[in-house]
Amino acid sequence: MLRPIDIHQMDFKQVFRGYNKEQVDDFLSRLVSEYETLYQKNQELEEQIEELKSQVKRYTSMEDTLQETLAYVKDSSSEIKDNAELIAERIIDEAKLQADEILLDAKRRVADEIRQAEEALAFRGRVRRRLETQLTQLLEEVKLLYDYEDESAAASASRNNDTKTFEHSVSAPPPETSKQVDLEVQTDDD
Repeated sequence: MLRPIDIHQMDFKQVFRGYNKEQVDDFLSRLVSEYETLYQKNQELEEQIEELKSQVKRYTSMEDTLQETLAYVKDSSSEIKDNAELIAERIIDEAKLQADEILLDAKRRVADEIRQAEEALAFRGRVRRRLETQLTQLLEEVKLLYDYEDESAAASASRNNDTKTFEHSVSAPPPETSKQVDLEVQTDDD
């Protein structure tokens, strides 16, 4: 999983007419801040889930203990047995009600935490799609800018060639006037 420190330490190579370094740094700072908040929230949710699992385990252990107590009482005398069965049934019913309430509450909490985590992931997905769209638009604008510069350079060269006369033809091919920009967008689909 991508950590906030990974984004913070990301280093981009500088190229001629590249992106504005200050804008990229500002954007990365904002991105690190927001991602760190989501990352910390995710960690908190994982800790809460572990705590809820621990509580469920404890209540399961309580139920096991109650079952052992019931078995001990059955081995006692008939009078104690009758009284103990009544008490044990009451304790079990109360424990089951309490366990049911606790489990229901734990399930509600887990469902709420899962819902919040899903909302956070959905938000992250929306932000990511928006950033990818903006990056794609920026890449298209850069390509158009390079194409425009190439066309301007070709037109200028053509005007210069029209005003000059050559007595013999040049056997070498003309220099390349188009610039190729290879930009790759890396995405994290985790």
